[in-house]
Amino acid sequence: MGKRAPVRRLVLDMLKPLDPSLIEIGKALASVKGISAVNLVVYEMDRKTETVKATIEGDNVDFEKVKKVIEKFGAVVHSVDQVVVGKRIIEESETPQDRFLKVP
Repeated sequence: MGKRAPVRRLVLDMLKPLDPSLIEIGKALASVKGISAVNLVVYEMDRKTETVKATIEGDNVDFEKVKKVIEKFGAVVHSVDQVVVGKRIIEESETPQDRFLKVP
């Protein structure tokens, strides 16, 4: 098996405690080798936790390293919602099936 194509983007659903802040986690993720940008968005919050959408991009994003950083802060990855792999980033394309999935 030859050299594997690099992961360019990961979109993760994660659950984190209220403390530490998104800023702390974002800075830690951005400092990982191979990562050039991190976007963290809270989309659900309760008394003790936040559910966060994490978009991570770079030249060679290592999921295991990302997961270790997230877990170091007491957070967990619930799911991997998008992965972009290859020489460049391509966006998702709309297909005919997508028309049926849209809610008016």
